[in-house]
Amino acid sequence: MDKPRDALFNVAQLLKEPIGATRAYDILAPIQHLLPELIAAEPLIGHVQLMRTDRGILVQGELAGHVVVPCSRCLADVRVPVILHIEEQFQPTVDVVRGVFLEVDEEDEALLIDEHHILDLHEVLRQEVLLEIPMQPLCRPDCAGLCPSCGEDLNLGACQCATAEVDPRWADLGALLADVDV
Repeated sequence: MDKPRDALFNVAQLLKEPIGATRAYDILAPIQHLLPELIAAEPLIGHVQLMRTDRGILVQGELAGHVVVPCSRCLADVRVPVILHIEEQFQPTVDVVRGVFLEVDEEDEALLIDEHHILDLHEVLRQEVLLEIPMQPLCRPDCAGLCPSCGEDLNLGACQCATAEVDPRWADLGALLADVDV
């Protein structure tokens, strides 16, 4: 196997081969280029197999890496592992033998092989990474978050804010609760 490569593949020769022909590649794809809004990320490392089908190229593979995202409570950096399982069918836009444009029924442009017979996995990987990042990542399960008044990190200790004043609209309800034994 050759050295790991980025997520671009010239599939012209594979498109000329019979159905069932395969190629296997090791991939080293930088996440930071896919999602520049991330704080930091380690490259995706893994293996993909490209197989000729009657409609185009089937890509199957597994990749893993890490991203750094802010904790949803305290905004501290959280290193999150991402493990991608890919299985996507790519369609050619140009007939590799005749050189004519093909009519494609694929709505997702990310799953099209361009006119130069380049299969680009970048958008698929970007989407898969976004799906793997938790919606509310936590630096730890018991993260106390930030004080809503002063913004102090409550994981480092209590802040010096005065206790919250009760909204006068709820004062009567608070008086009722004071009379109840809990």
